Amino acid sequence: MKLSDVLIDLHKVKGLRNFKVIREEDKNLIRDAEDINNLGVRDCLNRRYTILLTHDSTFREPTGKIVEENNGQAVFPAVSFPEVRAKDVVSSSPSDKVHKILVEKFNIKLNEGEATLLIGFNL
Repeated sequence: MKLSDVLIDLHKVKGLRNFKVIREEDKNLIRDAEDINNLGVRDCLNRRYTILLTHDSTFREPTGKIVEENNGQAVFPAVSFPEVRAKDVVSSSPSDKVHKILVEKFNIKLNEGEATLLIGFNL
């Protein structure tokens, strides 16, 4: 399995588009801007590869809880992403603040109802 194989597989999944491989400097930008309780995004960034993409309402439902409560605080855990055949695969939605930063930085043209998603994995 290579990075190119992962990208080919993702292009086949209904409801996904705008695939961008995140470089280390962009990972640091996201880390600095993301809410401390968004553990899923931090997990994605801690993998060797992180891909930014967008999804619309035709994409499947999440494979697990996207919000949990911990000591009265909302925490956003990582969620599995079975479409990626790699090691240590996790996914998470960035906060609204990071979503806006990513859309602007990568000049993403969003369709109605689209949201950003990060997928992290190792090969």
